[in-house]
Amino acid sequence: MTSAWKAFGASVRGTSHICACLPNQDFFIIARHLWGDVIVASDGLGSRPTSEYGSKAACRAVVQAAWNWKNMKGDTERLLAQIHKNWLACVEPFEPQKSMATCLFAIRPAEGQIIFGMLGDGLAAVITTDGAYKELVDDKEDSFSNQTDALSEKTQTKHWRIASVAQHECCAVLLCTDGVADDLLAKKRGDFVRHIYEQGQQLASVTMARELRKMLEGWPVPKHSDDKTLVCLYRRENGK
Repeated sequence: MTSAWKAFGASVRGTSHICACLPNQDFFIIARHLWGDVIVASDGLGSRPTSEYGSKAACRAVVQAAWNWKNMKGDTERLLAQIHKNWLACVEPFEPQKSMATCLFAIRPAEGQIIFGMLGDGLAAVITTDGAYKELVDDKEDSFSNQTDALSEKTQTKHWRIASVAQHECCAVLLCTDGVADDLLAKKRGDFVRHIYEQGQQLASVTMARELRKMLEGWPVPKHSDDKTLVCLYRRENGK
């Protein structure tokens, strides 16, 4: 059976930003190239006045760093340092400390392992070919403070969580910001990610993005007010 890698994503403003006539502080990018694919999502910290620019800069920083991933020979610390360096450049002319943003990403090179990581809150999850579910998630219950790790002038590689999976063992990588992740029960996250992946097998990527946006706009959790972003890179069977 043949397959091809596809991607889709959507981002919507939360009700609090709609009522306040504020822009979406989330952002995402899907980048498809001959050398591989990149998906990245970011949530600008609401307490920072220019965080909407910080989230855009975060996504651009990852895409730029991914171009050189092959030459990094699997050195994840070098990758994370490059993302930080790129972000500081991309966020100009705004002040980094006023533009802090979380970052979630996955890089699928043409050959080698898929690498995925996150800084701050949200969810980065993988579905493997044997049906297993693996995740990186911000565990707020184990945190001693309510401070969110985010890209800033002081970001260090130790602040990131990062993992990898062999391409032949991976069916999908899904990233979502905390506007989605925080509303998912821990025991239900795997089912949610599998559902999104299975829907992607049935619909074209453009259609899936449209349906995903509808789902986020009609999010069924009461009093949800945060911006919501979800992006998925997945293996589509039969190359459809």
